[in-house]
Amino acid sequence: MIWFLCIRHYLFLFCIFIAAVFFFLSDNTSLIIHQERNPLLVYAHIFSDTENAITKNIDKYQVVFLPFPSVPLPNDNSTKLNFSLLENNTDVYNVFVSLIIKDKESANIVEQIPYKFYEFGDITLPYTFQNVSDYIITFQARINGDPKYEVNPLTAIFDISVVNPSEIPFIAWMISLTPIIAAIAGIVIYIDFLKKETIGVEVLCCITRIPNIFD
Repeated sequence: MIWFLCIRHYLFLFCIFIAAVFFFLSDNTSLIIHQERNPLLVYAHIFSDTENAITKNIDKYQVVFLPFPSVPLPNDNSTKLNFSLLENNTDVYNVFVSLIIKDKESANIVEQIPYKFYEFGDITLPYTFQNVSDYIITFQARINGDPKYEVNPLTAIFDISVVNPSEIPFIAWMISLTPIIAAIAGIVIYIDFLKKETIGVEVLCCITRIPNIFD
């Protein structure tokens, strides 16, 4: 009986640990997403205290970059490149943004996204990296009303690495272990439910067998 209770409590704690790990890996708790007409493009505001965000300060502007997931994988079509263009830490409006992605080793351009108008400086661009490699992302913005950056773009450069899933053994191990943990948890909960039902029936039987002392 004691060993069963110990296993149940340890399993419960382990399940909480698993949930916390996946919550941490999501890296999406600090993003507010606003869907645009085009379902492939969304606005995403990145707060200054967002974990894993990289900020480049250029004059009075700040360019904040936060990829999702924080460690992209090849051929993952859920990858999103999130940017926020700020002026003295406040939102910038009416900007034209372009993106250039280069392979860091070969310096070859693998993707060039042409300038597009954005009402807000909070931008998310979905992009699927094809290969495991190190990349350089060049963010370019033409800011309406700014005498310096309206014609000549404000430029911020970021590094990003795309890794093979096998290079993240802990994540792979956790993912492969999740179905087993879920099955064990279900079995333990079911056994516990049966034990409670059995105890309830035994108590009820005992009560029905107690003679009425007032008779």
